[in-house]
Amino acid sequence: MAIEPIHWLVNSWSDPALDSQGGWVFLLCAGLFVWSVSSDTATSPLKHTNHKKAVLLLVGTAFIRAIGQVFAVNVLGAVALAVDVYALALLADLASRKNALSAGWLAVLFAFSLPIERILQRLIGFGLQHLSADGACWVLQGVFANVQCAGIRLLLAGRDVLVDLPCSGVRSITLLCLLYATLMCVFRPRLLRGLLLGVMTLASALLANVLRISFLATFIAYPEKIGGINVMMQPTHDLIGLFCLLVAALPLVFVSSLPHSGVVTHPATLQRGETGRWSVHHCIPTLERGNDKLIAFGFLILAAIIVSLPRQPLDVSDNRSALNLPAYLNGQYGQAVELSQQEQAYFTQYGGSALKMRYGNASALLIRTNSPLRHLHTPDDCLRGLGFSVEYQGVQYQPLPTVIYLATAKDGSQWRVAVTFYSEQHEFTTNVSEVVWRWLQQPQRTWYALQRITPVYITDSKAKQWDNALFAALDLHS
Repeated sequence: MAIEPIHWLVNSWSDPALDSQGGWVFLLCAGLFVWSVSSDTATSPLKHTNHKKAVLLLVGTAFIRAIGQVFAVNVLGAVALAVDVYALALLADLASRKNALSAGWLAVLFAFSLPIERILQRLIGFGLQHLSADGACWVLQGVFANVQCAGIRLLLAGRDVLVDLPCSGVRSITLLCLLYATLMCVFRPRLLRGLLLGVMTLASALLANVLRISFLATFIAYPEKIGGINVMMQPTHDLIGLFCLLVAALPLVFVSSLPHSGVVTHPATLQRGETGRWSVHHCIPTLERGNDKLIAFGFLILAAIIVSLPRQPLDVSDNRSALNLPAYLNGQYGQAVELSQQEQAYFTQYGGSALKMRYGNASALLIRTNSPLRHLHTPDDCLRGLGFSVEYQGVQYQPLPTVIYLATAKDGSQWRVAVTFYSEQHEFTTNVSEVVWRWLQQPQRTWYALQRITPVYITDSKAKQWDNALFAALDLHS
């Protein structure tokens, strides 16, 4: 049952489209596990109870994998691997060893080996964009008098600052929560202290992103304050982010390492003794060792049933009607281009529709779906998967909201890639997160992605002219 999820997870670490750092998290988890399991262990009165709990957890993950198999959601099977780690940590009795670890927090830490950042960016990135923009607006208005705020756009000293999707705050939340899970796994605080530290982690992550946006907005509006350095260029852009993240991480590390009496006491100390207290394990029946073979055989049968279940995904998009792009555009006749195998996997799996046309040295790709979680991706996702290096260039709002990327092929050729997402009701946006946000509210709504690719040697004015001609041909207007 775990072979396919493990294969998917390992592939996600090297997939350029996902840009996941999960492999390093896995090595961290493996190192902590070896460090703990190689140390001495005391006799635990809850060993048999942990054995039973581990078996029940494995039964639970079997049903999770069954749901993932039936609905064709690979990430569910991968999430079940984290529960498997919890079960293995219980069987290894990590909590009673000299180098003790929390089994539950080790499982949480392992969950960060999944492409968590990408998942969160798509699900909550839009909400975090607005939250971060509101916080930065409040900070800037307390410092400057000439600040105007409109949604995720900030106007400071006549300069337009956009709190776009990369600046939503998901990355800072992911990194700080990864640090939080590591500290909780090693220090094993009690529940209340752990919850308070968790709240502090989320607050610190949000504050770090607000400060980062405030710094960027200030130096975009007043570059002379730092010698004219362009803070949107590397490495300055990332250095500002790392500084704010470090400031947010220091309080968490300091508070977590403070000596306290809240470390979870080993269950062996709860034996009945002079105090008259009873341990929990006396109230829970344990599994006999002789039943292990029977349990293993039962799991084998269950696994055979689950992996043979037919897939019936719920979010299958309607692809019965054909897509159309103009046959003649801006002085050029269009030529249909067959999608590559990778592009078909990105855009047409589970019922989505996609059409690609070439007009001279420019091309257009139109995607239609009512299951955007399956089909819609930003160009940097798919282009990296196709071997391009991609740089984010920013957002334009006229004539329609458009996000711009610079894509460089392996042969050195460069392309301007522009994409606009819109619904059948002509709601326009520049990021998939907002599409998902709106789709979750109205799941039956159909969404489109219109991607335009032109070589960089074409001037911006001509590229915009070509875009406008395509918008007019498709009758798109804000």
